[in-house]
Formats: sequence, structure tokens, C-alpha cells
Amino acid sequence: MSVTVPIYIANPSPFRLILRDDESDAWMCTIQQINSNSYDYVKLHRTSKFFDAEIAKPFPLCVAYDGSFILPAIREYSSLEATLSEYNRIFASILLGGVYIESVEQQDLSRGEMTEVGYFRHVQSFGRNGLLHQELGNKNAGSNDRIKLLDPPTILASEIESAYLYGARILKSIENLSPSLLVTGFTNYINRQTKESLTHSWISIEQLLDHIWHFVVVAESKNEHIHKRSKFLASQQWTAAHKSELLFQKDIISDKTYDNLSSVRDERNKFIHRGTEPSFESANASLSVLVDLLVCACKLRGMDYERNNLDCYLIKRKSKSFQSIIGRVNEIEWSKVQYWKMIHKIPGEEGWEGDFENFEDITLHPINPDSSNG
Repeated sequence: MSVTVPIYIANPSPFRLILRDDESDAWMCTIQQINSNSYDYVKLHRTSKFFDAEIAKPFPLCVAYDGSFILPAIREYSSLEATLSEYNRIFASILLGGVYIESVEQQDLSRGEMTEVGYFRHVQSFGRNGLLHQELGNKNAGSNDRIKLLDPPTILASEIESAYLYGARILKSIENLSPSLLVTGFTNYINRQTKESLTHSWISIEQLLDHIWHFVVVAESKNEHIHKRSKFLASQQWTAAHKSELLFQKDIISDKTYDNLSSVRDERNKFIHRGTEPSFESANASLSVLVDLLVCACKLRGMDYERNNLDCYLIKRKSKSFQSIIGRVNEIEWSKVQYWKMIHKIPGEEGWEGDFENFEDITLHPINPDSSNG
């Protein structure tokens, strides 16, 4: 009699396969197998590694070959909030540890089941990412999705584990830093969701400021015997502006960090109080301040954080407009294209043949630039 256990599955972006090792576990798939839907679907149902990620005891976290992350379906994860919080804590740790991974929301989760021999399947997916993995595993995906299996990005399970262990150590040293806000701030930034990135990163900044403030200022005051001074310094009367000013005067934060922090605070206030759209540069500056304060907080704890793990995503690149993302035929480097498929013609395109529905009120006409509506 077969035995299966219920599980919860998260499928974060980016899409990549998680291998047991470089050699014997490599993914082999040809364009012919993709076109004929004859790739090794069984491997996409296999787990790759279990390791201790400090989830509900005594259970380990499971990472699967198709890039899925798996938690046991137990009481501790019976609510959506608890499940998302646990996954985003894990993903924040992995991000801090030097492996890029995005935060997850409800639509990235699925219910599933695992067999006693370490194979699993998606049973009910709640959104696009989970459905993609489910359909690839069940060989129900369309050709546009199956093409993802042709030379996909890969990573070793041991690299995921190492990144997690490094990042989890950092998070545990800063108790009030929200992992979900941290990882979501970077996810929003990468996806150019400027408002969301600035909002999430600013809360993380305030959390880090508060941590440093208590570690440096409040803790120092406890060694004195001035009546109620310690209580006053630990009160909520100190704003982020007050804290950053005093930390700057004490040489805890640098001139550049202080200057950027002031600028980001202004951008955040304009957005919150006036609805002014924050710039992409302000989101970049906000995350830069976050990294500066994270490094500072770690240093106070006697740890040297490898800041390039996060700085690498903040390197200012020439931004691409929407128009430049869409390539034109004469702009494509055809010598680098290996595979393609024909797109069916539509009426009005060169090469269209045959009849079609034609209505005057939906037909475009040239506009006279000299005409005026008054």
C-alpha cells in the first residue's frame, strides 16, 4: 500500500532547477523532447535535499529538483500568514546569503503530497508560478512554458543550504528586522515596483535604526545613574530623523549614509503625505541605506557581513524603456537565435491572406497634425 503525506509547496522566482550534484544530476533535455513532450517528467517530481532550516521541529526543509521549496502540512503552517512568513524568512536568509531569490505571495503557493520514496506532486496550485511547475511535472504545459526546460539555470542544493545558513545567522543577530519586508523590498526593486520597494525598505531601515539605537545609545545609558535617562532614550519620542542625527554625531553611520537617509526620508514623506510618485533612483538609494545599516548592525554584533551579496543588485544600470524591451525584427541578432516557431499572421500584417471581419468604426485613420479641436 502506497503512503503519501500532505505538503505545502512554494515556487519562488526565478525559475531554476536544484541539483544534488554537478555531474550525475545534470538536466538533459533536447528541443525535440520539448516539442514532442517527451522530456523526463519524473525527475521534475523528485526531491533533491532535506536540510535543517529551523522550521517547526523536528522537520527539515525540503528543496526539490524542479526548484520547489517544501514544508510539511502541519498545524504550525495551517494559516496562510504562517506559511508565507516561514517561506519568506527562508528566502530572506537565502538572499542575504548571496543567492538571488524573490519573496512569495499566496499565488506562489500550492498544496501537494509526497511519497515515502521522496517524490512529490502539486495537487492544488493557487497562481501562475505553482501552476507552471504543476503543468511541467504533469506534461500538460504548452510549448511556450516547456521551452523553459531547454538549458534552464541550475544551482546545487548545497549552495542553497550554505546561503541559507549564512543569511539565517545574520537575521538572528538582528531580532527586530522583518525578513518578509527585507526580501520583498528587493523583489519589488528588481521588478521595478518603485512605490512598493520604497515602502518596504523604509520600514526595514527604521527597524535597523531602532536596533542600532538600542545597541549603542540605550544600552550605554543603562550604565549611568541619571534619573529616568535610560527610560527617556528608549521611549517612542525619538523619530528616525532624531536617531540618525545622533548616530551620525557619534560616528556610528557615515556622511554618505546620513545624506542618503535624509534624502530617502524626504522621498518617503512626499509619497506618504502627498502621493508623489517616488523615482526608481530613490528606491535604489533606500536599499543602499538599508545595506549600510545592515553592515553597521552586524559590525556592532562582531560580524562582518559580505555586503556585495546585496549590493550587486543595486549597481546602477542604464534603465530600459518599455519600447526598448520589445524587439523589432531588424534589431534581433539572428545569428544567436537557435530555435523559433512561427507566429500566426493577423489581418493588417504583411503576409496575411484571406477574409476577415472588417468594421469602419474600428479602422484606424491618419490624423492631420494641423487639425485642431478648438
